[in-house]
Amino acid sequence: MNEHASPTSPKPSQEGTSRAQRLGRLVLALVFSVATGLAFFLVWLTHDGSLTAEQQRARGEIRRLEGLFKSHHRLMGRFPSKEEAFTPLIQARLLDGVPVDPWGHPYVYWMDGTGGAGVSYGADGRPGGAGPDADLSSGGVLAAGWGQP
Repeated sequence: MNEHASPTSPKPSQEGTSRAQRLGRLVLALVFSVATGLAFFLVWLTHDGSLTAEQQRARGEIRRLEGLFKSHHRLMGRFPSKEEAFTPLIQARLLDGVPVDPWGHPYVYWMDGTGGAGVSYGADGRPGGAGPDADLSSGGVLAAGWGQP
């Protein structure tokens, strides 16, 4: 036995594996930290503090509906017509029925010729309004007269 070699010292290949594992864990932790920070930043960026809790919930539901309309567009090559509205999504069993907003009013399907979207008429369930009665889209509160020619 070599008098300079220690019986407990790791072999070079074991030491290299250990370093590689530590480096891999460090990189993974860094990636996870960056992804978590980015997720929190996106939540902060898209949060609208001027909306009530019901309006924020409606906006989230409208975003989900828009995703379903975009899926329909990818599969069928077009958005549902104004007349079809939610029917194709219901027939495809993506929805159980016409969805309702947090105030119990049905969402309205709005089509501008280039895309389809869900809209909530707010707490009062009528077009127009301000505050809790304001019309909502995925982007937030709609400007007065938004859907009129």
